[in-house]
Amino acid sequence: MLKKRGKFASDIKRMIWRRRLLKIGGVFVATIVLLVGMLVAYVGLSSHQPVVLPQPTGNYQVGRSVYDWVDPSRLDPFSAEGKTPREISVWVWYPADPAPNATPSAYLRADWAQRLQLGVVQSFIQTSPTLIRPHSFDDAPFAAGAHNPPILIFAPGLGQAAYDYTTTLEDLASHGYVVFAINPTYSTDVVLTGGRFISSVNRARGGNADLNQLVELWAADMHFVLSRVQLLDTDSADRFAGHLNASHVGFFGHSLGGAAAAEACFDDASCAGAVDEDGSLCCKVVSQGIGKSFLFVGSQDTLDQPTRAQLRGVLRNDSNIAGHVMTITGTGHFNFSDRGIYFFFLLHQLGAVGSIDGVRALVVTDTYLRAFFDASFGGLPSPLLAGPSAEYPEVHFETP
Repeated sequence: MLKKRGKFASDIKRMIWRRRLLKIGGVFVATIVLLVGMLVAYVGLSSHQPVVLPQPTGNYQVGRSVYDWVDPSRLDPFSAEGKTPREISVWVWYPADPAPNATPSAYLRADWAQRLQLGVVQSFIQTSPTLIRPHSFDDAPFAAGAHNPPILIFAPGLGQAAYDYTTTLEDLASHGYVVFAINPTYSTDVVLTGGRFISSVNRARGGNADLNQLVELWAADMHFVLSRVQLLDTDSADRFAGHLNASHVGFFGHSLGGAAAAEACFDDASCAGAVDEDGSLCCKVVSQGIGKSFLFVGSQDTLDQPTRAQLRGVLRNDSNIAGHVMTITGTGHFNFSDRGIYFFFLLHQLGAVGSIDGVRALVVTDTYLRAFFDASFGGLPSPLLAGPSAEYPEVHFETP
């Protein structure tokens, strides 16, 4: 009888524990479901919020135009069988005098927006371009007050396009610069004349891409754009006729585009200076030194030993050039583009966007870009480039 009572008590205890475990498990599952639901709601709401890009800080309003140029002297190595001439879309931001009732540009031009629509999942985890508001005006007349404006040529990061950097390029244009920004065909999705859509290919943007080959190709793209700039200046039918002086030009870019900009500057006698935003350097500029004014702006943790070695090569033994190396605390690799401003869930989770406020990151970057190019074109040293600034404590001057 005692044995039966003991067994009965034991069974009761086991039953009680099962119920407790089931209850705890139910609470745990419910908590997980609630948290997932809250995360989904947060992502969904965040990705559907309109985003107004920071207002340009210069005195000029900004125009934007798009060109599609074919270089008959080069075959595109990534085209079908490598037998098609290299063709690139170039977006231009410039000081403008838009009509008083002009409507600001969309983030993407209509032909691009039609072909680059986000998929269902992508539109859920990042802000749609249709919700991003820039401050430029498509094909507006060139600003009458902008005389002999400096020319800059820009290259984006691998897989990115010119419009990803609208904030920076609008700001430079508002200060009187004319910025020609390339969209490297096959390394990013592009829309060419007549609505022709050219998708990127893995060997021109993926993990197996030959990065040195791409740097050389993009540097050649930048040289080609410079040659077309010279033609635009003499084309009486073009809005830029008589406004462009390509005898002095600056090159800059982000990531792989920054490496291409340094290489393009090395190869061009008209280069007044080059800026690399967080890009690993290579090729002739590392082995021989750039020999021109140079600025490297890196994210917080970018200066590892290989990068320092590259920079020592770029700035080697030349006391006659202005060489600057700096990092910005709190930044990640994509804080140098608009992607640090609008919602992009995966970039935040992967640490590709840092802890710094996205707008602040671009305010700091753009200020130092202007200081560098103002000094390179005007020949006057900038106090900002001389050392730390109380106004921009995020900036740290580095020794390669």
